[in-house]
Amino acid sequence: MARFLLLHGAWHGGWCWSAVAERLESAGHRVSAPDLPGLGADAGGLSPDIGLETHLAFALDALESLGGGVLCGHSYGGMLARGLVDRRPDLVAGLVLIEALWPGDGKAAFDVIPPAARERFREAAETAGQGWRLPPPDVSQFAIADAALAAGIARRLTDHPLKTFTDPLRLSGPARLPRGPVFLIATDRDPQPYAETADTLAAEGWTVMRHAGGHAMMMTAPDFVAAALLGAAAQTDLDRERRNDAQGD
Repeated sequence: MARFLLLHGAWHGGWCWSAVAERLESAGHRVSAPDLPGLGADAGGLSPDIGLETHLAFALDALESLGGGVLCGHSYGGMLARGLVDRRPDLVAGLVLIEALWPGDGKAAFDVIPPAARERFREAAETAGQGWRLPPPDVSQFAIADAALAAGIARRLTDHPLKTFTDPLRLSGPARLPRGPVFLIATDRDPQPYAETADTLAAEGWTVMRHAGGHAMMMTAPDFVAAALLGAAAQTDLDRERRNDAQGD
């Protein structure tokens, strides 16, 4: 049995992983897809004090409670994945990112997203979010082909704390990655805001997997995402077998 920690992105909640979690659990695996503080089922607890460290501490507790496993971060969730890899690399058995941010030391989310998006979000926070909340964006930018699904997602998105986008991520050093990290990117977004990230990670040895489905592939292409996660878990099992064989020699 493998274990998976699925970290959602901004404005979302653990609900966005339901189709992927169902596939993983039906295969006999354990899945944790929590709502980050102030989001999803905890939207009523949203406050100006919730920052990146709030979410990172929460995610670290979730990873430790799970006992480690394969880590998956979507979009903003990549900020948390990067922090967990830095703080507890021993608990990250595999890593899959879905169009996610992957910052360097001292970088905030606003430092690594496209400038046009950054300015759009700042303006929305000032005009409609009391200066500290990020209202959900128009889901059309997610490139979700299924209009009914897009509408359903739009109804469930909730405001996101601006502080999590302005707080810098502090890292202790270079990423100590598990074997075979994977980056998933949509082929049907134009422009594709994660193209540069994908190219950079590919040059660093990551596997980049491409698929149609827009930015929310965990909902639009759950079979593809689940297969990538199961592949990461299988790689972990193979590494364990190799270590055991080496110890037996």
